[in-house]
Amino acid sequence: MSKTIIILLMLTLLTACDPKTSSTNQANTPAPSGPAAAVQSNSYHGEGVVTAVNPKAPAIEINHGDIEGLMPGMQMEFPVTDANLLNGIAVNDHIDFTVELKAGEMRVTAIKKK
Repeated sequence: MSKTIIILLMLTLLTACDPKTSSTNQANTPAPSGPAAAVQSNSYHGEGVVTAVNPKAPAIEINHGDIEGLMPGMQMEFPVTDANLLNGIAVNDHIDFTVELKAGEMRVTAIKKK
C-alpha cells in the first residue's frame, strides 16, 4: 500500500511540474533569456517634484511618488538620455516623467511639466 501512495505522489508531482499542464504558463510568451534579456527594456511613468538639475551629467533629481511596477516613492537622481530633456526644467517644477529600465540601468527618457 505504501508503494502505491509513493507512486501516486510522484505522478502528482511530475504532472504539477509539467509546463504543458501548468495553468500559470503564459500563452506562448516565453520570458527573454540570454542576450535577449540583456537588451529588453521597460518604460514606467512617474510623477514628482524636481529637487536638482545637472545638465553636465546629464541627470535630474526627483522627489517622486510610487512608480508602479518599478519602485516605491523616494527622492533620487536619475540619468537622462539627452541633456536637452532638461531645457526649461527647474527646481520645484512638478513633472510627469518616463523612466526606461534597460540592462539593469534606469534612465529618464521623457519629462513634461505639469
